[in-house]
Amino acid sequence: MIDFIKKLFSQEGKEKDLVCGMMVDPKTSQFNSTFQGKIYYFCSEHCKNQFDKNPEDYLK
Repeated sequence: MIDFIKKLFSQEGKEKDLVCGMMVDPKTSQFNSTFQGKIYYFCSEHCKNQFDKNPEDYLK
């Protein structure tokens, strides 16, 4: 049980949602955008849409 909890809260293999800062698992995320050849993952459609409006603002 402890291993399951550690894995659930682990940051390993996760990517940061550049809009809200939440850590997202690319394997299960339903929301992503490609910008300049790199894929970015998001926790929600809202965060994806915010990024898509002006990606440069989030890459600074």
